Amino acid sequence: MAIIRLCFSLVSLTAMSLILSLSSISPISAQDSGTATYYTPPYTPSACYGFEDDGVMIAAASDVFWNDGGACGQMYEVSCLSGTNEGTPEPCLGSGSVVVKIVDHCPPGSCRGTIDLSEQAFQSIADTDAGVINISYQLSGLKDRMGRRRDFI
Repeated sequence: MAIIRLCFSLVSLTAMSLILSLSSISPISAQDSGTATYYTPPYTPSACYGFEDDGVMIAAASDVFWNDGGACGQMYEVSCLSGTNEGTPEPCLGSGSVVVKIVDHCPPGSCRGTIDLSEQAFQSIADTDAGVINISYQLSGLKDRMGRRRDFI
């Protein structure tokens, strides 16, 4: 009987530890919609990482989800839905989806979209002649408090 109580206690303790560790991870949001624009190099310095080079599949977050820098390091899947102007009515390319890391802030006044993709990220999902596209976006994995990415399997 003592062994059964000990096993039950260990299982309860393990479950509680898992719950506590998961509570320190930011939650995944549902899919949202908005618009995407793009910016051109140089991509440094950035508001999140200064002069650190984070590659080219990156983006700047608008105030919609910037969260005073809380968006830094988060990975977002961005999907092209359609064009926003008549000049390029069908700008979406291929699968029309890309995963980008938030490395910068797209401040009000200069930000024309929900998310400002690097030129390379935008090119991978849409014709850059469009300039602005309608998108859906969602977190792709999680970021813990240390900024490390956590994927769901």
